[in-house]
Amino acid sequence: MNLGKFITRISIALATTLATSIPLRASELGPEVVLKAVYEGLREVDATRSNPRVRWNVTNGTSSPCGRIAGSLYCTRNNTIYITTQHIRMAYRYGDAALAYILAHEYAHAAQTVGGFTPNNITKIELQADCLAGFYMGAMPNVTFDRQDIEEIAQIAYQVGDYEFNNRQHHGTPEQRSEAVLRGFVASQRNGIVACRM
Repeated sequence: MNLGKFITRISIALATTLATSIPLRASELGPEVVLKAVYEGLREVDATRSNPRVRWNVTNGTSSPCGRIAGSLYCTRNNTIYITTQHIRMAYRYGDAALAYILAHEYAHAAQTVGGFTPNNITKIELQADCLAGFYMGAMPNVTFDRQDIEEIAQIAYQVGDYEFNNRQHHGTPEQRSEAVLRGFVASQRNGIVACRM
């Protein structure tokens, strides 16, 4: 499927449903500003009160209680989200909203753990985390996302999808990942977090 047509089709369908602008969006906001604002918003929206710590600018290979870091992740052993320098760089190829997605996705894993509603296979876990990330971002009282932001989020979600169906770590296809995060955004404005149950 053509990524551009897919994103355009989905974003046009969502444009009337979602919020209109991010405060002070004259240009791309830096990682520290994005992570701080989004983290505060996530804590306000998260009913599970998972409250994970966040470490950012972590390099791949850094040691953690969950092993060597090979990409952004949520570590259950110390209730900490690790955002890697490599993922921050990757996010900014799309825009600052893409970094918001990475943090929201990892925060969603913390909520899954505390909330006890984690699905039973890795693909469903990841797709649910995408949906929860969209829900949280759409419901945050302190940050809203315009159409460009939503396209950035859909693009990065699409980019991190894969077609490795026989791999135990298959996280969902590009289309599934984009649709899941966008479904969460819609749910934040309409039918609530129940839309993310798997």
